[in-house]
Amino acid sequence: MSTKADNISARLAQAIKRRRVELRLTLRDLALRSGVSASMISDIEREAKSPTISTLDALAQALGVPMSALADSAAPWAKRIHVVRAAERPNLVDIKSGAKRDNFGPKLPGSKVEFLSYVVPPRKMAGPFAAHARGTIEHMYLAAGRITVVFGDETVTLRTGDSCSCFADIAHRFDNREGKVGAFLYIVVEEP
Repeated sequence: MSTKADNISARLAQAIKRRRVELRLTLRDLALRSGVSASMISDIEREAKSPTISTLDALAQALGVPMSALADSAAPWAKRIHVVRAAERPNLVDIKSGAKRDNFGPKLPGSKVEFLSYVVPPRKMAGPFAAHARGTIEHMYLAAGRITVVFGDETVTLRTGDSCSCFADIAHRFDNREGKVGAFLYIVVEEP
């Protein structure tokens, strides 16, 4: 594993455990809230395993924080400008679907916006992802490809250049199973 991957795994492990302890949750409590087994959570916190995007999403939702908050550094913010160099930016690849999530963070204290890109390979589906907090909105722009966006029982197909905004307080997924090329989305997550 590379040093970059080691750093991301370590930050994720520390952030998950720190937030779990802040909320006074046992491993079992977090497992019940997230649907992720207590043994898997323990493995992640000990850096024995790295979470998939879906697992990280479920844990973040159960912990009441965006995924980016788990990956961002815990260093205090002392400057106005916060740069994340391309080589340092955390990106996650879902082993099952091959979908790649690249967060353009850092999320500043008090910010309720997360900016990321998401690439779903051809003939794959990413998700389902857990519902966000009530009132959360995902704004999407499809930069390349074609994708079917599913939020609950509502579905829309986006083509290159299309955009949409969705209330994300319901389970959702990105379906590119009929696609011949990767679908490249820019997503802004706006929390209430």
